[in-house]
Amino acid sequence: MTYPKLFTPGMIGSLRIKNRAVMPPMQVLYGENDAHPGPRTIAYYEERAKGGVGLIIIEATAVDDINNTLWDHQLSLTANRYRTDWMLLTEAIHAHDCRVFIQLHHYGAKSAPTPSGAPWAPSEIPALPGGKPGHAMTVEEIKIEEKRFIDAAVRAKQSGFDGVELAGTHGYLLHQFLSPYYNNRTDEYGGSTENRCRFYTEMIEGIHAACGRDFPVSVRFPGDEFTPDIPGTLTVKDGVEIAKILERAGADCLNVSNGNNFNANANCEPYSYVSGWKKHVAKAVHDAVSIPVLATNTIKSPEFAEQMLEEEVSDFVCLGRALIADPMFMDKAKKGDSLGIRKCLGCMFCREQLYAQMPIRCALNPRTGFEFADSGLLPKDGEGRPIAVLGGGPAGMEAAVVLQSRGFDVTIYEKAEKLAGSMNLADKAYHKEKITYAAQTMEEELRRLGVKVVTGQELTVEDVKALNPAGVVIACGAKPIIPNVPGVDLPNVVSSHDVISGKAAVSGKAVVIGSGMTGLECAESLCMSGHEVSIVEMLDHVGAGMFSVIVADMMERINAYHPAIYTGHKLKAICEKGVMGENVSTGEEVFIPADTVVLSLGVAPDTGMAEVFRAAFDNVIVVGDNEKSGRIPHAIRDGYSKARNFLI
Repeated sequence: MTYPKLFTPGMIGSLRIKNRAVMPPMQVLYGENDAHPGPRTIAYYEERAKGGVGLIIIEATAVDDINNTLWDHQLSLTANRYRTDWMLLTEAIHAHDCRVFIQLHHYGAKSAPTPSGAPWAPSEIPALPGGKPGHAMTVEEIKIEEKRFIDAAVRAKQSGFDGVELAGTHGYLLHQFLSPYYNNRTDEYGGSTENRCRFYTEMIEGIHAACGRDFPVSVRFPGDEFTPDIPGTLTVKDGVEIAKILERAGADCLNVSNGNNFNANANCEPYSYVSGWKKHVAKAVHDAVSIPVLATNTIKSPEFAEQMLEEEVSDFVCLGRALIADPMFMDKAKKGDSLGIRKCLGCMFCREQLYAQMPIRCALNPRTGFEFADSGLLPKDGEGRPIAVLGGGPAGMEAAVVLQSRGFDVTIYEKAEKLAGSMNLADKAYHKEKITYAAQTMEEELRRLGVKVVTGQELTVEDVKALNPAGVVIACGAKPIIPNVPGVDLPNVVSSHDVISGKAAVSGKAVVIGSGMTGLECAESLCMSGHEVSIVEMLDHVGAGMFSVIVADMMERINAYHPAIYTGHKLKAICEKGVMGENVSTGEEVFIPADTVVLSLGVAPDTGMAEVFRAAFDNVIVVGDNEKSGRIPHAIRDGYSKARNFLI
């Protein structure tokens, strides 16, 4: 077997897990309006169970809807009425020889105010500075909340769950009790580490008393908060001490996470974080206790999962976003097919949706969240009819995969010398090699399906007519926007696309016009290459339209080079020695010296080709940037959904 440790069975308490892969709790917000798990939730989790993971831990599920406010579509176990629907979910998961826990959750001070007042918390310290304080719980109220957790665990057992997990990290209620920053109590629930753990330990004991010692209790807790500059936050030394206390209290396993309300990147990292960057934390906990340790470590591949097990970093590896991107991760790994796995990009598209309190979606997996309506079984109705796909970017490749899977005879044409389109640009920036891997996997999918690929050739209408296709897919992407300003045609003006791809050289001082993703990537690359860089952005902030977490991550690196940033300025003119900008609020002009001017103002759909082909053929669909400029997730989803319904 290619990954022997990954596929070795393991034990949590008396519970046998068929392999060492765990899907950790990740809030996806697929619940129904009344907080029960409906078809969408069940189908999403069953798909991951089908894919071969050994244990699934269901996302943060509320135990309290009185002194805690649920997010829209968050799941609940606050009442007996939920049990019937949860039974449907546990049965669906068990049918695939997969075990399932559920994470019991309370937001604490992170909760919105409740109808009965401020949410319950250990102290009146807001979740973030400037926020609204929680209600400092009395000892009597702590006992009430403990009972709510224990009652939810009983309902979980009645619903068919194999165990439960306490949500003791990521700045939620239990974590707040654990943290000296939030917990300033002077009673038996504050002060020493033992006291701050008391809320956890009493619930562990209470759940075992109510559900039996053979019903495992997992505890997720912060091994390290990675905020050393903030007084009262936890370090790995604290994490080890906490782990020992939880083990003594009877925890059956420990799920080591990291971070806090000030550093969520420590538990859900952007693409710039390398796999295993925090493995020393889980390793320290693993070496300090005798019960099983579960841990995330930014695992994107089965090779790295195997490495974490070989190094005894943890007893089980948590495959989080890896299983959102490809539910069949473990099934493919078992076959030794690492190349066939669509590996998470770390692009944060899922987290971006979640921060907006929207159901999550995935950049690489267009079916994530739609499994209930789309089984993935495509109609076999192509009957060998020829299809021409013009453009080999993410939308075109995805459309070709779907159409070939339906039984059409697909040929994909790409005018460049290689497939992947805009992905060949996106993967050139700092730590973007994950996009390279995704493009390789998509190309491999085409090869395995037998899609004919023609590169280095741009077809005319007459060329396509000679193929006599049943349909044509236009996926030729978009063109960079060129502003209509004086000097735009000077030889010192280049596009960010050409700079990143290496087609254009940059000399001396550089000014980047536009601060979208490509503009910031270009600016970062130029800074790292030793250029003095200025950035001009017409809006009042950089990174417009980008996820704030990605912007902050990029700007932390860029700001280290001290670039000149002109937000709220538009480009007026270009000359040989720089550009003239204008403050959009005051009209004041400013000259910005530069030897090279880099244009990064986005792209616009190339609608001309679509119009020509629509006039020449009866059956034409336009996908991706050719239809509406967007990002990889939009291109892949567009290519998938339109190809799935084309010519039906």
